[in-house]
Amino acid sequence: MSIAVLFFLCQTELFEPHSVIQFADHLYTQEDFTAALNEYRRYLFLTDSDRQDVYESIIECLTRLGRYDEAVKETENLKDTNKRNYTKGVIFFAAGVVDSSRIYLQLVDLPYKGDARRMIGLGYAYEFRFDEAVQYIELPEAGPSYKQPALGGLLSLFPGGGHFYAGRFGDGLYSFIVVGTAALLTYYYHDRDEDIKFGIALGVTILLYGGNIYGGVNAVRNYNYYENEKYLQQIMQEE
Repeated sequence: MSIAVLFFLCQTELFEPHSVIQFADHLYTQEDFTAALNEYRRYLFLTDSDRQDVYESIIECLTRLGRYDEAVKETENLKDTNKRNYTKGVIFFAAGVVDSSRIYLQLVDLPYKGDARRMIGLGYAYEFRFDEAVQYIELPEAGPSYKQPALGGLLSLFPGGGHFYAGRFGDGLYSFIVVGTAALLTYYYHDRDEDIKFGIALGVTILLYGGNIYGGVNAVRNYNYYENEKYLQQIMQEE
């Protein structure tokens, strides 16, 4: 009988709100966000409470779990408008939706304004909009070194020129050999009056030459993209 009573008391203790919230906090520190989320919600059910810190923990769990839409909906339970806007901005930032993140972060005031400005700046940096990012965060002095795609196309009039301009010497040499070989074959068949083979070779040469120009432009665009990526990595290291 005494064992049964003891068991009942233990079970009752598990449903005490203070035990539930302590267990939820423990699960959160162990990064078991799914279980912690369930316990935080159980706490609200047992107490019919409106504790803001519990709602914040629920939002944090949902964000960590990647359940961003649910996290945004939960922010409606936050009474502080400033805190709600900041939290929504953080959620959208974590989700990678930086344009939506900016909408809310730009509404934020103290005490979250400093962090909000930092995230706005990083959001612009993620989009490679460094001229706007510098208005919010400090950037490394040496910015990206860009090349001109139009010049890459112009230089590609000489087969491989655009690739050479973009620093892709292997691709440039390959384009030169392929287009040059096709052009030589075209001339060879033309010189021998082999009209059918000449027509086929000419068509192939035109396609390869056009592809060479497109490839040259694209090589420069890729070069600029990698310059942006490299600069972004510098920014993240300094952050």
